[in-house]
Amino acid sequence: MTITRDAFVMRCYLGAAATYPFCKFQFLMGDPVKGIDLSGYDTIAFDMRYSGRGRRVVKLHLLNFEPEFSNLSDWNSQRFNELLIDLPSEPRFTIPMSAVRTADWWHFSRRIPLSKSYVRLDHVTAVELATDNYSATGQVITVELRKIEFRGKWISKTTLLDWLMFAWIGFGMLALSLGLLHFRSDLQASETRLEQMAVIDRERKAAEAAREAALAEAVALARQRSNFVAQMSHELRTPLNAIIGYAHLLARDRDHLTERQASGLGAIRESGQYLLALINDILDLARVEAGKMVLHPAAVDLGAFVQVLANIMRVKAEEKGLAFSCELAPGLPSTVTVDETRLRQVLLNLLGNAVKFTDSGKVTLRVLPAPLADVPDGQDDAATARLRFEVADSGIGMSAQQIGRIFQPFEQVATAKRSEGGTGLGLAISQQLVRLMGGNIDVASEPGKGSTFRFEIAVPVAAGGPVTVQPQDTLVGYEGERKRLLVVDDVPLNRAMMLDLLQSAGFVVAAAANGLECLVLLDSFKPDLILMDVMMPVMDGNETTRRIRRMPGWDGIPIVAVTASAGADDERKSRDAGADAFLAKPVDHDALLRTVGKLLSLQWITEQAAPATTEGGDDARMTVPPAAEIEELWQLARIGNMRQIRERAAYLQGLDPAYTAFASRLDMLAQGYHSKRLAAFVARFRTEDAVRPP
Repeated sequence: MTITRDAFVMRCYLGAAATYPFCKFQFLMGDPVKGIDLSGYDTIAFDMRYSGRGRRVVKLHLLNFEPEFSNLSDWNSQRFNELLIDLPSEPRFTIPMSAVRTADWWHFSRRIPLSKSYVRLDHVTAVELATDNYSATGQVITVELRKIEFRGKWISKTTLLDWLMFAWIGFGMLALSLGLLHFRSDLQASETRLEQMAVIDRERKAAEAAREAALAEAVALARQRSNFVAQMSHELRTPLNAIIGYAHLLARDRDHLTERQASGLGAIRESGQYLLALINDILDLARVEAGKMVLHPAAVDLGAFVQVLANIMRVKAEEKGLAFSCELAPGLPSTVTVDETRLRQVLLNLLGNAVKFTDSGKVTLRVLPAPLADVPDGQDDAATARLRFEVADSGIGMSAQQIGRIFQPFEQVATAKRSEGGTGLGLAISQQLVRLMGGNIDVASEPGKGSTFRFEIAVPVAAGGPVTVQPQDTLVGYEGERKRLLVVDDVPLNRAMMLDLLQSAGFVVAAAANGLECLVLLDSFKPDLILMDVMMPVMDGNETTRRIRRMPGWDGIPIVAVTASAGADDERKSRDAGADAFLAKPVDHDALLRTVGKLLSLQWITEQAAPATTEGGDDARMTVPPAAEIEELWQLARIGNMRQIRERAAYLQGLDPAYTAFASRLDMLAQGYHSKRLAAFVARFRTEDAVRPP
């Protein structure tokens, strides 16, 4: 060992007689027990030169003293956090702190439980740099160390929970408000231009030519509005990805939260979902206007579908003291082919408005057969049915002038009190969706005498039954060697959220802020899969993906595009660049983990939604509600509406005391936002009879 003014120089002869020949530097750090805290650093900078035969490789050890496992008399009892470094040709280089992991031999020798197998660097007592080239026995290795420097700071979860989360929520709401005001301003400007053109038409007595020009300009303005909304959605989805993502992660640790914190977390989650619903409504309208909305028809049990809608709205109606009835006429087909999601969206909008604008009386949903007009060429009359849906109420009604405005975007013809909580998009989207299905919504109404909304659509009669989607178990880890994932995202909050999610699932994770940093980290970190954001400075995700596909040795690495640009064109561009999968922000955590597992062929370790040893016996003693109630709860669980599930649980408990145990279990799972366990609990009571009306 030689110590000069600016370097430590170690010349090491690796003897052939030693079982594990190695030489090492060791720097003691602070107190032998307390050490120093390195958990706040995110990169390690080196200035090191190496000479010798064979591989140019060294190991970095960060020894952490933990009273739970360590003692002063046994050096190996300290946690061995290690990093194997393939030395680059340049002496100066940096490595992310996230690449450090706890040595497997230490896990096994100390019998460390999986829950405490993470890297811990709060009491580092020693930093070691050791040779790791066993093939160089009988040779001299020289290591010249000039610098080891720990840099950077992480953002703490406490700070995120205290102010960043609320700051992003405020930013998202402000951005959405500005976008809506801008959108409305465009609409008003369009109307003004059309009026001015009408005056010019009358003066020049060329009404036909002017109408055509106005139509062309209106189409152009609609396209501009659609493009604006699509671009705006990316900026809104980016903060929502962190808001909803951290709410999901923190909900997993609900046992460690106070009741007040859990309640606040639920409010954050519901607010994020509400913002996402508003964004999706605006995007739906833009897609329809741009002709890009696509329906996805599938076999649907008509009776069960209508019954679930009726049960959902019956609760809302009874809250206001209204009567609610559902009438299915005889002669309807049992199973039809239709886009269930979009048809449900239309009917819930119409029924929700009916309840909202009715103070006394009743609300009625009717489904009737209608005569077929024109059957498409090549389709048999017997294979097609025409359905009429009617939503009638005894509410405040509307004037003819109001009826002429209700299908316009952002129009609310009611008083300010009744307009509260809405955006004026529901009826506009519903009309466009029904037209896409081949129908048109008509309205009959008089002030003070209620309203009736009706539409007719032709649907194919399905031969087979609907497909039942079964709940999936919660993913908690995977078997085999730990996989290394590289997260590439220019937003620090999104990177931190992804690191938390993936590390909790057992992955070794590093992060890069742009495509150029991603390319630099490939050889030092050696990831097994890359999660790639698309819109980034310096080098965007698609260009980075194309470059990786042209690099020898990396052309086959799985790449998942994760982006807030959620359109079909965005997915096509990412796949053309070489992405193996595409996920839209806000990211569904289960979908992300299952996508990674599929690309890496992982064998997942799952947590059963309800342990058979404890809940099975309770289920046997429960009195279960009728099949229609179970089916309604199943539909609510699928869409994650915890508030309505809790309301339904209270309703069941008041309906019959025998349902108390069943209702209490529902309320407990919904209050804790245990969506997977809730879906699995309800699914256990579903039968073939439960999905069909009695």
